Amino acid sequence: MTSRVYAATIATHLTDAGHTSSETGPAWAPGFRVAQASPYTTRIHHDGPDEQQHLDAYADALRALGYVVTAEHPDGRRPRIRATHR
Repeated sequence: MTSRVYAATIATHLTDAGHTSSETGPAWAPGFRVAQASPYTTRIHHDGPDEQQHLDAYADALRALGYVVTAEHPDGRRPRIRATHR
């Protein structure tokens, strides 16, 4: 049985792990962006340079907290990661 995963909770976990959000602050800055994909899934993007390195770091941080993280790279779109919880 999976449990609900909230975008706000994922954003808090990533911030607590020392990562920066691209959606906060007075001006744009490189960082993560979290979107609620369903009640049980969030998708995490990196806005800025070194996209794959940052996505890997976000995935490591979330896996350490027990999330199931899957890399996604849809055709014609930027890479992202998907986080769910058991």
